[in-house]
Amino acid sequence: MSCDALVVVTLHDPLQTAAGHGSRLAQRAIDRLHQLEQSWSRFLPTSEISGLNDAGGEPRIASSDTVRLVEALVQAWHATSGSFDPTLLGALVQLGYAASRDDATLRTSLGAEIVAQGNPAGILIDPDTGWIQLPHGTTLDPGGLGKGLAADIVVEELIDAGAAGALVEIGGDMRVSGQPPTGEAWTIAVAPVAEDDKTRFVQLCDGGVATSTSRLRTWVHDGEQRHHLIDPRTLRSADADTISCSVIAGSAAWAEAFTKVAFAEQVPSALECYDARGLAASITTTDRRQHDSNVWKEFCR
Repeated sequence: MSCDALVVVTLHDPLQTAAGHGSRLAQRAIDRLHQLEQSWSRFLPTSEISGLNDAGGEPRIASSDTVRLVEALVQAWHATSGSFDPTLLGALVQLGYAASRDDATLRTSLGAEIVAQGNPAGILIDPDTGWIQLPHGTTLDPGGLGKGLAADIVVEELIDAGAAGALVEIGGDMRVSGQPPTGEAWTIAVAPVAEDDKTRFVQLCDGGVATSTSRLRTWVHDGEQRHHLIDPRTLRSADADTISCSVIAGSAAWAEAFTKVAFAEQVPSALECYDARGLAASITTTDRRQHDSNVWKEFCR
């Protein structure tokens, strides 16, 4: 998760805008994102996630934010039938993704007992006390879901603080709610796979949009090209026809989690999953063809 973010706030009263209320809300949002970054980054040894990963199977007390995050990670694993797996940090590090892409001086350091793939079903959470226990050897990587959930949380808090509308985008994961600056719906550009691809636009009033692609975070390790989207069955970089998937859902965290289905399943099976859940999704394959779920067109501009 990175704190490089876009925050847009709209207000009910033009006088509030003139008085700088929107700027103050936006700054509060940026500060809140920084706080979540400090709690959730796997690259920061002082974060709560790093503390859980280093606990050696012992329970730890965490903040309500981190409890919500861990609950969301486990729920997403269940909902996607394991296509999204938050316990693949060991595999990522083994494949050479230990250093932060934003600051190479920050690195994930794991003990010898850490396994490539952990056990999400064995994670214990007591939301009343903040008590979390990971199975011995299991580690968590909030990854894109952490970014999406951070956007969800901050948008919720902006609306609660009196904003008429809010948009928060972090690394391609976006959440919107309420009144946009113009029009009746937020118009959002879907990131193209390549620079020469045509940009597409979707519109929504309240919800999340996320895109995952195997073309963005890439590196060479042991002479092989790798990317950060790990197939939970092989524990290798996913070798799928899909090179990009965008999903629209009720939250940015949910949208992010379900993009992973397109990299773990064949395209027809992934589309069946999206249609069964009524999710808007668009998959781009290596031949540059786009495969859309049944409801995707309802959001296209």
